[in-house]
Amino acid sequence: MKLFVGVDLGATWVRAALTDGELRILAKKAERTDVSSEEDLQRQLVRIVSELLSEAGVRWVEAVGVASIGPLNLSEGSVENSPNIPLRRVRVVEPLSEELRVGVYLINDCTAACLAEWLLGSGRGVRNMVYVAFGTGIGGGAVLGGRLLLGEDGNAMEVGHMIVDPTGLMVCGCGGRGHWEAYCSGSGMPRFLRKLLGDRAPEWASRADSKTILSKAREGDPAALELLHHVQRFNAQAMANLTNTLNPALISVGGAVALRNRDLIVEPLKAELPKLSFCRPPRVEACGLGEDAPLLGAVLYAMRGGKA
Repeated sequence: MKLFVGVDLGATWVRAALTDGELRILAKKAERTDVSSEEDLQRQLVRIVSELLSEAGVRWVEAVGVASIGPLNLSEGSVENSPNIPLRRVRVVEPLSEELRVGVYLINDCTAACLAEWLLGSGRGVRNMVYVAFGTGIGGGAVLGGRLLLGEDGNAMEVGHMIVDPTGLMVCGCGGRGHWEAYCSGSGMPRFLRKLLGDRAPEWASRADSKTILSKAREGDPAALELLHHVQRFNAQAMANLTNTLNPALISVGGAVALRNRDLIVEPLKAELPKLSFCRPPRVEACGLGEDAPLLGAVLYAMRGGKA
């Protein structure tokens, strides 16, 4: 039986999965991402994969796919200057290939998730689709004319860095102003709340994360609802831009923030997008593969030998 490993390297979590050739997940592991140094993160990646295989009694896999936050440098097999981790560069491919002695294939995490959703999830049979993930940051992937969009350096569809606010109120982790990610991501919402409300911010806002904010909004808290109004407006505007630029049949929405708050993130898009789209509004759905989409996409990419 042929076996493969998929790794999902995120700003908050590192996850790894062992699959068979039919994409059935046989075992999984997850840990908080260690961003103490490049070396610590490299050791963590090697260890989590090695432990996954050891615990499953597996000595050999065909290939490893790594779905990672960007920006990527595919020629170096590294992540460089990511706005969501405090490391200038992390070489990902080299330590894993040296340890496991197999091919290791690096792909953007949202591009990987888009690949999996297209071939295995709600995008089956669709020739034009967009995937957008709301997590620590915001990222995207796309299939156009039946081909996965990679871009020159593997960094196509870094949609979180589209400008949604020309006033530039919020500074993004990348240093730019007015970026979608700075307002509507898991890391951006708490900062946006405090900036938006200033002295009007309630006591709970000083220590709130996105989970707290969305929970408060669901309870009817006025401050959280004010913030959510702006978040939903920016989300709809950004999705309309993607619709009018790429004309997809489907927008699949993933990432932990969206998938755990579908009523507040996904459902409003279904109502607002038709009002803002010049092109025919696409179908909008929560990612059918859930939070496993990047892992499965990483395996698919490895099975294809790093070819889109």
